[in-house]
Amino acid sequence: MKITKIETFRVRVPLHPVSWHSADIDGLGGAWWDFPIVLLRMTTDSGLSGLGEAPKGLPEGAIRRFAPLFCGRNPFEMNWQQLPIGDHWSPEIGAYEAYEMALYDLVGKALELPVYQLLGGAHRDRVRGALCSGQMWPEDAAKRARLAAELGISVLKMKAEVGDPVVERIAAINQAVGTAVKVTIDAMQHLRHPIHVIDLARGLEPYHDNIECLEDPVSRSNLDWYVLLREKLDIPLAIHLRNLEEAINVVKREACDYLNVGGNMNEFKRGTAIAEAAGLPVWLGSGAGLGISEACYVHACAATKATTLSSDIVGERLRVDDLIVRPLEFEDGCFKVPQEPGLGVELDEDALERFGVRES
Repeated sequence: MKITKIETFRVRVPLHPVSWHSADIDGLGGAWWDFPIVLLRMTTDSGLSGLGEAPKGLPEGAIRRFAPLFCGRNPFEMNWQQLPIGDHWSPEIGAYEAYEMALYDLVGKALELPVYQLLGGAHRDRVRGALCSGQMWPEDAAKRARLAAELGISVLKMKAEVGDPVVERIAAINQAVGTAVKVTIDAMQHLRHPIHVIDLARGLEPYHDNIECLEDPVSRSNLDWYVLLREKLDIPLAIHLRNLEEAINVVKREACDYLNVGGNMNEFKRGTAIAEAAGLPVWLGSGAGLGISEACYVHACAATKATTLSSDIVGERLRVDDLIVRPLEFEDGCFKVPQEPGLGVELDEDALERFGVRES
C-alpha cells in the first residue's frame, strides 16, 4: 500500500451567536473564530483514505509543502511516532498534527482498528467534555451554564482578565444552576501579578464549590509565582503546557494541581505520562476546531490514563457545523469513544462545499 494523493481543503465555519464572547465584548484572543481551517485527505493506491485537520489559521501552503514527504510511501514503513516534518515543537507543529491524524486514520482503517488501539488501547470508553466560552457578562454566563447543565456537562471554561466581572459571573452561574456546573477560570496569563489573583480569590470565597480551577492566572515563565499562589489559595491551579520541557519543570517545582496538555497525539501521550508519574490529573486543551480533530482528541484522551478531567472538545457547541457526516456521540456530558476503524468519522462533502474558501 502506498500513499498516492494528498488533498487539502480550506474552510471557514462561523460560531453560534453569543457562544463565545458577549455581543458587545471584543475580548481576549482576537477574532480567532474567523481564521480558516485546513483539512487534509491522504489517499492510497488501495482506495483507503485518512483525514486530518490543521489548527486554525495555518496557511494551506504550509500544509501542502510537506505532501512530497508522504506521497509514494508505504504508511507501514514509516515511524508513526516521528513523522518527517521537523521537530514536534517546531513552527511546523500544526502541519505535523494534520498529517499525524490522517496517517493514524488511514492505518486504523487498513488494520480495521480504531485509533485508540494504535495508541496502546483505551483506559475508558467515554471521555468527559467541557463547555468553553470567552468573556461574558453575568447574564450570558448564566445562560451558558444552563446549557451546560442541560447537556450534562459539569465544567464550563471561561476566559478572564483584570477588570472582568468574574465574581459576578460566578454568582450568576450559582444562582442559575447551583453547583451543578463548575467553572475553570482561564486567565491566559492576563491577571498580571499574584496580588490580582489573591484579590480575585477573596471575592470568590462564597462560591468555592463553583470553581473547578484557575488556569494560567499569571505568566507561565515565572513558576515562583505559581508556587506562591499554591501556598496562598484554596483554589486548584492549572497550567496549560506548551512543551515537554515545561512539563518537567512544572512537575519538579510542584507549581500546579492540574495540567492542560495539548500537542499532537504522541506528544500528548508523553506529556500525560509525565503527569501520571507525578500524580497530576490532566485535561486535553484544544483549538476549538472541527469534527476531525475532535475525534482525534477523543481517541487520545481514551488512550491516556491521567486524562480524567473534562477536556476542551468543544467545537460542535461553538461552531455551526463540524464538517463530519455524523457528529461524535455525546451523552450525559461525555463523548463515546468511536469504535469504527481509524478516527471513526467521515468528511461531509456538502458542508465542505458550503464552508469552503479559496486561499487568497
